[in-house]
Amino acid sequence: MKRFTLSILASAMFLSGCNGDGVKIIKPKDKDRPAVLADFSGQWNLLGHGQIWSIDASGLTTYNYNSKNCVKGETETEKELQGALKYLSLSESQDTLTFASPASSNLTLSKLSSLPELCQDGQLTTEMTYPQLFDYVWHTLNEYYAFFELRGIDWQQVYTDYKPKVTDSITQTKFIEIMDDIFTEFGDGHLSLSANDGTSADGNKIDTLLKEALLLDDENMEGALAELHHNEFRVLKHLMQDGELRTYDNSDALFYGKISDDLGYLRIDKVSDMVADNSSDGIISRVERDLTNTDKIMEQVLTEFADVESMIIDLRYNGGGYDNVSRKIAGYFTDKAYRFGTKQVANKAHQGQSIELTVTPSETLRFTKPIYVLTGENTGSGAEVLAQALKTLPQSKLVGEATNGSVSDSLTHELPGGWELSLSHQVYKSQAGDVLEKAGVTPDIYMPAYASVDHKLNTDTPIEFVVQTLGEMTTHQYDVAKLNGLLEEALKETGLPSLSVAVISGDKIVYEQAVGHADIAKNRLATVHTPYNVGSISKAVSAVAIMQQVEKGTVNLDDKLAQMNLTFDPNNPENTGEQMSLRNLVTHTSGIKDSDMILCTYYVHETGMPLANIFGVPYCDDSAPVTQDLKTFLANDYFKQGGRYVGSGIYFDEEGGFPNQMHGYSNIGSALAVHAVEQKAGLNLANDMQAHIFAPLKMNNTHWHHTELDENNPKAIQYSIDRDGVKHAMPEYSYATFYDGDLNVSSHDLSKLLIAVANKGMYENVRILQDTSVEQMLSAQSDVFNIPYQQGVFWYWDGSFFGHNGGDPGTHASMSYNKETKTGVIIIANGEDFVHGKGEITSQLNGIASSLYRYGVQFPANNK
Repeated sequence: MKRFTLSILASAMFLSGCNGDGVKIIKPKDKDRPAVLADFSGQWNLLGHGQIWSIDASGLTTYNYNSKNCVKGETETEKELQGALKYLSLSESQDTLTFASPASSNLTLSKLSSLPELCQDGQLTTEMTYPQLFDYVWHTLNEYYAFFELRGIDWQQVYTDYKPKVTDSITQTKFIEIMDDIFTEFGDGHLSLSANDGTSADGNKIDTLLKEALLLDDENMEGALAELHHNEFRVLKHLMQDGELRTYDNSDALFYGKISDDLGYLRIDKVSDMVADNSSDGIISRVERDLTNTDKIMEQVLTEFADVESMIIDLRYNGGGYDNVSRKIAGYFTDKAYRFGTKQVANKAHQGQSIELTVTPSETLRFTKPIYVLTGENTGSGAEVLAQALKTLPQSKLVGEATNGSVSDSLTHELPGGWELSLSHQVYKSQAGDVLEKAGVTPDIYMPAYASVDHKLNTDTPIEFVVQTLGEMTTHQYDVAKLNGLLEEALKETGLPSLSVAVISGDKIVYEQAVGHADIAKNRLATVHTPYNVGSISKAVSAVAIMQQVEKGTVNLDDKLAQMNLTFDPNNPENTGEQMSLRNLVTHTSGIKDSDMILCTYYVHETGMPLANIFGVPYCDDSAPVTQDLKTFLANDYFKQGGRYVGSGIYFDEEGGFPNQMHGYSNIGSALAVHAVEQKAGLNLANDMQAHIFAPLKMNNTHWHHTELDENNPKAIQYSIDRDGVKHAMPEYSYATFYDGDLNVSSHDLSKLLIAVANKGMYENVRILQDTSVEQMLSAQSDVFNIPYQQGVFWYWDGSFFGHNGGDPGTHASMSYNKETKTGVIIIANGEDFVHGKGEITSQLNGIASSLYRYGVQFPANNK
């Protein structure tokens, strides 16, 4: 169902769907001889497609047309069509030609007495200017595209808005840019216009994987996607019981292995080119070979899975292929024939006959035990047909996200100058009659299909969910003794003074441990109750307090800063449009940035002078103590022209400095959010948190001000590790904007807060937030584009993980929870090497995080 340009019949095969159309067909009159191309001579119209086949004894020529133009396409010779003749047949009346596509369904053409006038010599369009090309594309979609209403496109308005922009003097680059702007609004993966140099405009969605690739390397998308592919397979191999993924011959289409003795895993990445080869055979031979190889592959897989009790079928990375390969695969999971939907040509030009989509059982091996089918937004085209076929089975559950929603076959028109137009013209429906275009095949169990955090933790959430659901035991087991040993080993590898960690399973702390020293000079060992500075995790805690005020009605996320009783105006003076709101601040979309003087706002408690002095930073003002009061800092030193810490600027450049234009992480903006809530609500939020969060949850070793911690359990000293591995003790420091990063909390206490948030606001019968407030806090609160995370109220989420990280001089902290596997991990260290070290500790701790997460995921099965 993907777009191919190999030949006329190649295009025809991808125009067709899944099975017969009820037309009575016969072979040529003389059945005692093989068919020859001349038997099918004539002009044949493919209704609803804008295509005509002109056949004579010498070959087949295709014509592409709309109501305004006709373009002569390529010609295939009689010799090139030999392999196709067995799939051609005529109706008894000789006025209907049927092509029984081996890749998809029967394709029916009606006989014409002659070529239409537009397709006659002298009337053919042989050249196109850019305005003429635009018109051809517009009229062709207007007549043959099936989903304007479904996708919310006012096609006439598109013509009005964009046609004036396309002139004779326009460049190809600009023309493609205009067409891409138009097509992007569709979100249709089968809609494209490509030039002969490979550049194109298309309607593809900006999906999660593309966002991840942009984050990795926005200048080398191909390399970034290859790296993601490598990471996916690294994780999958890690999850297999023998560390291997197998395939048939040299196939790159299908991979399989066992997660446990009872659970098999089958990943299908495409439903075409099932076994790679260098054959130069035509498209029909390739399809026939694919169907044969599909049988060989599936029989090998099911033979090796003869003893498993259930199977995961992973379609999340499958971009499509042939419908008949999908149907053949589905046939290995049923013992009786069944119907799973319909398809129909349905556009302004033609309403075709509805064709049933069916599956026939395999004649050899069949697997009718439970299957879990993983889908996502990258499951496209022919893979969506497979997903729908499998979803219809009684023993299946679809897990993940809805598929891409680009289900229709691709209709391809070849145009002068090597241009090629592809569009969607058919409506696929489920057995229940639901249209699959745009909506896709919807899962039975919804969860995000992809997450970058999965790669960091060497895990895969949908797979882990199935493992947990089935109560399977995998080979990757960790006990307390092994985890303790790994933590001790991590101290040696990283050079960190100490680590304090916790693992959460459901609503319980199932493992917690601290290793190393909280204070090296005093030989004081760390414990799980030792308070640590946790950097920007402080923002996540502040978010809980803000949501408590939202619950009380004292503030609203849509409150404008101008109405929150501030003594200064933080709005960008260059912005004459919508002014910033509290929502902008808590989602980092306010336009406020941290100036280049941010490090100068850190002060040493004992002296009040800049902490930067100990790092040899020369540009901080050493003549006066650093501002320590939040209100004074914001009003006089930051949001005031010529303020002490304005530096090179406090707003992002140009429109990026206006609200709702871009996601720009801002510590200053975060502190401003808390201050604005304090001013509007008339309270000290630090004291309020102590009374309404920390005390109720019995977070006894948590406080914003280190001087108010229990003197018998002081906070851990912070250390910065240089390139030689030397640990430099930090003096006790803070900053006026302390709400953005200076919370002191133990790993044990932080676990309680994380459990409360994961448990919809409740910890051990103590409620700190209503479930609706938690849902709002953790859900996307801005539609501003962000890579790769979605932004809630300070909390971010990636796939099924939500949480926050933190870092400051001498501080490293991470906190995350997976809502599907109900597993959380907290890691806090009183050291870092990113200030003037090698910057290696973060990646080194990913291995520890992976082991801790693995213990939590498997905890339910290990403790039945």
